[in-house]
Amino acid sequence: MDLFQPIRANEASKQNRCGVQLLVSVVILYYKRREIIEQTLRSVLNQDYENLEVILVDNHSEDDVAEVVSRLGGGIRLLTMPGNAGACAGRNAGIRAASGDIIVFVDDDVCFSSEREVARVVNTFEERQDMHVLALQVCDPHTGKVRVREWCHTRPYDAYAEEEFETVWFGEGASAFRREVFDTCGLYYEPLYYGAEGHDMVVRVLDRGFRILHTPGIRVLHWASESGRSLDRQYYYFTRNFIWMACKDYRLWDGVLFLAPKLLMMAYFAARTSTYRPVLRGMRDGFRGLPAAWRDRTPISRSTLSFLAEQEKWRPNVFVRFARHRAQPQI
Repeated sequence: MDLFQPIRANEASKQNRCGVQLLVSVVILYYKRREIIEQTLRSVLNQDYENLEVILVDNHSEDDVAEVVSRLGGGIRLLTMPGNAGACAGRNAGIRAASGDIIVFVDDDVCFSSEREVARVVNTFEERQDMHVLALQVCDPHTGKVRVREWCHTRPYDAYAEEEFETVWFGEGASAFRREVFDTCGLYYEPLYYGAEGHDMVVRVLDRGFRILHTPGIRVLHWASESGRSLDRQYYYFTRNFIWMACKDYRLWDGVLFLAPKLLMMAYFAARTSTYRPVLRGMRDGFRGLPAAWRDRTPISRSTLSFLAEQEKWRPNVFVRFARHRAQPQI
């Protein structure tokens, strides 16, 4: 598909109601994906939106990504972390460095699908004053269709992929926020390091009264680099983090109800791939780390739980979900 189609005039250089163009910060978290990062950066630099700052957070890759930044010329602010601090701390460094009224996140193997996507983000926030986070549509770069593997919304993808709806999920590397969300809710919870950190942010966002919108008209292309995506790594961190989030974000029984299906899901993935050790290590370290998670507890309200439960009613039954995971596991 054509990566950069001509932009329509009424979508470019959106101004707010006072006539001042909003500053948009695009934050890219980078770790050892030299094979795709230049394409990602070019898709950001080619956006037809003038008031844009680009922040690339290098999570201690040590692969000379600075050379790529230098070759692309000005317009990119490179932050180099002193060590690999994880996805949460890396994103937080980008948020702290950002000056924008709107902060857009794209991962290092994610590209905007056209030159008008940032303008569409601004347009959507201007038109939907009741929404505070946008879940961008994650598409396959070869087909242009939604990537089912990244569809974690409660509504079935085959019926709602092209529909705009309120949701309780966003992809951490394909999302946009009004700055006030972080000012009010705080940043990503850094002890999680990597894996499912978006769920922790979602429940805090919802608990503070903010709302999330699925936006099929704002598209990114996920090239899904396999670098850093080993099953061991993902199974370990997701298992451990689910345990910590059950303790930190929920009251006791609500945490059990959240955690039980998550551990069953991880057990299913482990059995399906014969990858048991990282799940067992994740359980061990997850339960060992409960005292620290307990100290950071901020259980969400009953009204937030009720809203999440209402959204869950859209989710397909367990047989449909198992069939989907057999075809394209989400982790």
